[in-house]
Amino acid sequence: MTLPSYRVRFAHLVAVWGYAVCQPIFSMLDDNPEFLAIRGSTRFEIVVFAAALTLGAPLLAVLAEWLVSLVSHKAGDVLHLVFLGLFVTPLALFLLKQLDPGPTVAVVAAAAGGVAIAVAYLRWRQVRTFLTVSLVLPVIGFALFVTDVPVVVDDAAGARLHVSSEVPVVVFVLDEFPTSSLLTSKGRIDAVRYPNFARLARDATWYAGATTVHEFTPQAVPAILTGRFAEPGQVPTLADYPDNLFTLLGESYRLRVHETVTYLCPKRYCPRHRDALPRRLSFLFSDLRVAFLHRVLPNSLAEGLPSLGDRWSGFGRDALLVADDGRDVFDAVAGRDLSVRRQFNDFLQEFSPDNSARTLYFVHVALPHSPWRYLPSGHEYLRPATIDWKVTGSNRRDNPWLVEQAYRRHLLQVGYADKLVGRLHDRLVGSGLWNDALVVVTADHGVSFVVGRDRRVVSRETFADIVRVPLFVKYPGQRNASVESRVVQTVDILPTIADVLGIRLPWAVDGQSLIGTPSHVASVTVISHDGFPVRATPREIELGMTRTIRRKTALFGEGSDSLFRSRVSPELIGLPVAVLRRLNTVGARVHLDDEALLSGIRVPSWVTPALITGTIDEPEIGTGQRLAVAVNGRVAGTARSFEVDGEERFSFLVPPTAFRDGPNRIEVFIIGTDANRRLVRLGPDDYARH
Repeated sequence: MTLPSYRVRFAHLVAVWGYAVCQPIFSMLDDNPEFLAIRGSTRFEIVVFAAALTLGAPLLAVLAEWLVSLVSHKAGDVLHLVFLGLFVTPLALFLLKQLDPGPTVAVVAAAAGGVAIAVAYLRWRQVRTFLTVSLVLPVIGFALFVTDVPVVVDDAAGARLHVSSEVPVVVFVLDEFPTSSLLTSKGRIDAVRYPNFARLARDATWYAGATTVHEFTPQAVPAILTGRFAEPGQVPTLADYPDNLFTLLGESYRLRVHETVTYLCPKRYCPRHRDALPRRLSFLFSDLRVAFLHRVLPNSLAEGLPSLGDRWSGFGRDALLVADDGRDVFDAVAGRDLSVRRQFNDFLQEFSPDNSARTLYFVHVALPHSPWRYLPSGHEYLRPATIDWKVTGSNRRDNPWLVEQAYRRHLLQVGYADKLVGRLHDRLVGSGLWNDALVVVTADHGVSFVVGRDRRVVSRETFADIVRVPLFVKYPGQRNASVESRVVQTVDILPTIADVLGIRLPWAVDGQSLIGTPSHVASVTVISHDGFPVRATPREIELGMTRTIRRKTALFGEGSDSLFRSRVSPELIGLPVAVLRRLNTVGARVHLDDEALLSGIRVPSWVTPALITGTIDEPEIGTGQRLAVAVNGRVAGTARSFEVDGEERFSFLVPPTAFRDGPNRIEVFIIGTDANRRLVRLGPDDYARH
């Protein structure tokens, strides 16, 4: 038969592509509107994106068919059938995903589905007519998406009110930070591990009973900035939150604002740099490609995909650049993806005596939020996201050892957050702002490390960890420390700022000023990601805090106890392997991830390979085996093996002091069970050639 005209072919391809690709992606974005809002996507950008997604692939396909038909008309027709089969493949794979067949079965079945569609299209006119009529559905889907999806509104007028106060305001919001991470078994801030938080507490009012109101950053941060609980469906943009701290002070104060996942400051007060539209769209398509493949591919085919992790973007780009020359890898890493450090440094540069009074300084930093990559010193141990997800992925929450290591890495990153608090304190003192300023240091929500539970989902076991967050307020002229144990909420921060500045808020708020007589709180409510409220009494929260701190202390000690010292045979750490009995296993080999990173270490450097990961190719080793890693002939870390995707893996956390400049010798051992502390070295004699 003769195939339809190219115009009709294009319509058919648009219909098939719309069903198989566009509508699933539009549905993903409708279900997760923050994905676009956090990127600052405007209506024009979304229209361009949706049009390119809907029409781009079909247009390129028809163009290819036409070019091929110039050589052979029959070949052009065959190519059209091939494109039809390929375009329908994602839909076939999504249907197969529910059955989760093996990779071979999935590919063969999807290919068979594509062939069947192509044959039906060729043989039956009714199929072609159906596709012609079906074009209306992708068109409707496109129209609904571009009109309904929330977008960023760049500008809005500020509140027209008179503010006579000259008090500088500093607000520092941290992320994914439970109060329990700071505390010792006696309920005090661990001044040895976190000296800057302890110093802050000595100079400010510590609201030890502070709680968040939402488990999710895109709603928790706006609650801080508006004094209101988030409503279902709101996204962190000016369109949904026009009444906020920035519009409140924008007409009276200079604003020095560094937002991370929110777009609440109007551009008239907070000009933003935007990448060119093609670059933004390129990153958007790159991330959506990975997210879409995770959605449609059966698990057996999705194993090699980059992980989504806890990130909002960068799915298709690992966090580590590996150069051919191992000694150059640190230069490559150090020049890239250091947004947290750069953002905070830029924030500190805002402080100067010239713009001190009547200035609002705001920064939201994604610390100590995962991915965990910082040591307390500020050194980074970057790993490719695909490797790190094998250690910290959500399906590893049932492994006690991996949960423990994730908790350890979190506490180390809290140390880096402590360092930033110290730098902010020093900057405020050095610029002469400290005494006169209102300074708020808090976090949007917490995180939990309970075996078998999602660390970011509120439940009875995780409630205290997620809801209780640090809150320190240094009032203007404050000289003496104060500790308030009463329950307060992050929605109380904005009313407190207004109270200190003598402002009568022009909108209703759910919070109340922390200054004055507190009201009795019978229960604490936090809204979950799916919009449902979860409640607990203050007593239940205290019991949960006690359990968490007791477990944290048992796992990691406190004070001067090293966070690098694992509970797996800790007596071995620091010993030379020469004093231990060593035997070689037969056939077992160790493969280190990113050996280039270990082959040319530079000391000193901001980047250190403190997380040593890899695989063991001997299945008889067994999951949960006690392991030790030696760096340059001395035991530097211990761990337990674990299984991921059919691989036996290991992950060691090693202090940066274990490494020396240049090549380093890395050896992995099984820890024997006898009384002689026997180590069984894994790998051939020429292993650890570094």
